[in-house]
Amino acid sequence: MQKKQKTITLGHSGMVDTHTPIEKVVDAVIIFFMALVAFASVVPLWHTLVSSLSDGKTLMQHEGLVLFPVGKINLEGYKLTFRDSSIMKGYLNTLLYVIGNVAIGTVLNVLGGYVLSRRTKLKSPLTAFVVFTMIFTGGTVPLYMVCRSLGMVGTRWAIILPHCTNASFIIMSVKAFESVPKSTEEAARIDGAGHFRVIFQVMFPQCFSFFLVTMVNTAIIAWNAWLSAAIYIPTDKGKWPLQLWIKELVANNAEFMNWSNPNYSRYLVQYCVISIATLPLIMAFPLFIKRLEKGMAQGAEKG
Repeated sequence: MQKKQKTITLGHSGMVDTHTPIEKVVDAVIIFFMALVAFASVVPLWHTLVSSLSDGKTLMQHEGLVLFPVGKINLEGYKLTFRDSSIMKGYLNTLLYVIGNVAIGTVLNVLGGYVLSRRTKLKSPLTAFVVFTMIFTGGTVPLYMVCRSLGMVGTRWAIILPHCTNASFIIMSVKAFESVPKSTEEAARIDGAGHFRVIFQVMFPQCFSFFLVTMVNTAIIAWNAWLSAAIYIPTDKGKWPLQLWIKELVANNAEFMNWSNPNYSRYLVQYCVISIATLPLIMAFPLFIKRLEKGMAQGAEKG
């Protein structure tokens, strides 16, 4: 009798790769749900972009999802949006807050991660303290009281310092330094390198992919933040970030139907400002995707 031969393929790593029927079903289910998540993420963005290019009056009468421009394609919504100089002010302020959060947050993550990765007597209590803050937070009111006592209310520092890092980023930084081979650090010590030289010249370049993950996430959080500005600088519009200006513009255009001669293009402003605010993130993310995947994969292996 002839035995049935089982098909065996080699994976990318050169190891034997066999898939049972159950594994194939699981793979199909995972692919389906990933496609569903991708669809749910892309469709709202597409709906917003297409709506911003539609005719305002026709769009107001339209119900449901917009997959193609409704009515004649026009750019009146974008003209009205950029006619307001507050958009550019918001962009500049947001860039300042993003750069500040990423720069200061990265320094804190690097220093904090290095300290907690050292085998000292204080490693366990310090790690427990950081994890405790990740589980239990003081809340908005105590944070406001601290910022007020430090004289940061009404300044840009209130937008940058309180949210430039968090406990999860510190823990990720600890894992980053622990992923560096001990032999590398020991060789640098033998050559007479101090702590800062070991951190920034020896260890940091080797685990940069880990820190890139924290940097990109910090930038995204800072780019989308508006609540801190609404709390700490509610009346100083010269310091408002883009997201708070978007909230202001949408609120100002909500009553345009009460005008004697309404400009229906103002209905498009809410879609235009969202598209303008989202576009930089969409354009920048592909530039970091490879390094992000590498950093996340390393974190999963070392975790």
